[in-house]
Amino acid sequence: MAQNVDPDDLLGKAYDARIVRRLLAYVVPYRGRALAAVAATLLAIGADLMLPVLFRYAVDEVRPGGNRDAMTLNLLGGAFVVALLARFAGQWAQLYLVSWLGNRVVYDLRDTMFRHLQRLSIGYIDRRGVGAIMTRIQNDVSVLNELFSGGVPGMIASSLILVGIVVVMLITDWQLALLALAVLPIMGLVMARWRRRAVETYRATRRTIGIVNADLAESIAGVRVVQAFGQEPTKRARFHKLNMANRAATIDAAYLGALLLPVVILLGSAATVLVLYVGGRLAFGTRLTPGELVLFITLVDRFFEPIRDLSQQYNQLQAGMAAGERVFEVLDVEPEVEDAPGAVDLPPVVGAVRYDRVRFGYGDTEILHGIDLDVAPGETIALVGETGAGKTSIVNLLMRFSDVWEGAVTVDGHDVRSVTQGSLRSQLGVVLQDTFLFGGSVRDNIRYARPDATDTEVEAAAREVGADAFIRQLPQGYDTEVQERGSLLSVGQRQLISFARALLADPRILILDEATSSVDTQTERQIQAALRRLLEGRTSFVIAHRLSTIREADKVVVLENGRVVEIGSHETLMARGGHYARLQQMQWRGDDAAAD
Repeated sequence: MAQNVDPDDLLGKAYDARIVRRLLAYVVPYRGRALAAVAATLLAIGADLMLPVLFRYAVDEVRPGGNRDAMTLNLLGGAFVVALLARFAGQWAQLYLVSWLGNRVVYDLRDTMFRHLQRLSIGYIDRRGVGAIMTRIQNDVSVLNELFSGGVPGMIASSLILVGIVVVMLITDWQLALLALAVLPIMGLVMARWRRRAVETYRATRRTIGIVNADLAESIAGVRVVQAFGQEPTKRARFHKLNMANRAATIDAAYLGALLLPVVILLGSAATVLVLYVGGRLAFGTRLTPGELVLFITLVDRFFEPIRDLSQQYNQLQAGMAAGERVFEVLDVEPEVEDAPGAVDLPPVVGAVRYDRVRFGYGDTEILHGIDLDVAPGETIALVGETGAGKTSIVNLLMRFSDVWEGAVTVDGHDVRSVTQGSLRSQLGVVLQDTFLFGGSVRDNIRYARPDATDTEVEAAAREVGADAFIRQLPQGYDTEVQERGSLLSVGQRQLISFARALLADPRILILDEATSSVDTQTERQIQAALRRLLEGRTSFVIAHRLSTIREADKVVVLENGRVVEIGSHETLMARGGHYARLQQMQWRGDDAAAD
């Protein structure tokens, strides 16, 4: 049976040419710095390998029977100092350039993702989930940062050091070099088995910490419900279990990590013993000088260090390939709604809206079935119906969050698909049920609709919706910070601010989507009083379950299963005794039951 695999649980290939090519495209603008980093790496490695070579000549120079020439020793000492300085300069330049390059690439990648997300349709965000998208922007981009800053440069450096060591050993004595490298097959088997186990433990660690974080976020977000139902012990027990699973996976990973170094040291020591035994005999036979023996021992000791580093960098590369796959998965998503080729700016509108035989749905499910609706400029249209009737879909099509399957939605005769989204939405004002306030002051949140608005205009908009009084009672008035998502304010206060924000934009078309469903009766009366003055001359669409908020609408459009079943004024529809009247009666009964 096929199973759905969480993409966050996949490690991916160790090398994916397609992902590498796309990542390198972000390096190309900084290729000068990248080449400089490579040059610095070569300088550091060359100087590092030169040190044991110089030491070899120094040993041979001062050994019994050596030349012991003062000038030669001075030259060797000077060369030694130059090599040290060159290694320092190369390593410093490499670390700086690689860090600079990695941060620039990550900045560009994160910026590209953010700009792309601003273009994506609301439907994709809803389907994918904010948490999954945030993981791509934060966690996966951070993994790529580590790959660029350490993984790839480290693999290049380690590989070059290995090649350099082998070349120097072969030049010095190829037979002894082959003997020293005899432990490599054993090392290869050990590393292959270690890598398989490491992949498993890395996957388990990643999965369990993801589960811990998800449970932690849920517990914090739902702390009121947890405390209200006295479920703290249950939550603690669940979190303890998840945390224990993560601890076990992390300890397994630590065990493997701790095991690798001693094994590498053991095999390196075995190679060193071989070199000492055989090389010492060769040195006594004068085939090998003491300096060459010292050089071999030094190189053998250094040889296994980059091998160990490469094993760690392999996992980093593998994680980077998976992170790149997930990042480009988001970047490859095409917006469901885009400006058509040749789209023009919508001129200032009067506010005539028409739905002409509109069919629309989500996926394969049709939601709206042949909607016909004419709205005259300045009319207030109330959309009424049970949950799932299609009310929000109707206004989403007007705002062009989605496109119709068939038919057309027009504003002043302009098909909304033929004009730019920016010019369309700039003439719409929207207040949603789930009021969202951004970080900053109350003044900044109201001004969000029109960044160039003056303080006087901001305060005038607040007064018109009845928000000025409570705002001035806040600690710093209009300059009070609203904190995260407006937690300092009540639900009603947040909605009044969102009204002020929408009205400051002075839209020709106003959309109120369940805008009064979460406010108390007194606040609702404030809003109704403001709307009587402010909706005059504007085309407005009001969606509400609370029928008391739409009695003064010019037209009430009653929807049922995606079809218009009634249109008329409140009085007309009540007199008709149809679907609208039944909705009213059902709500009255619900209100009476709640009052009892």
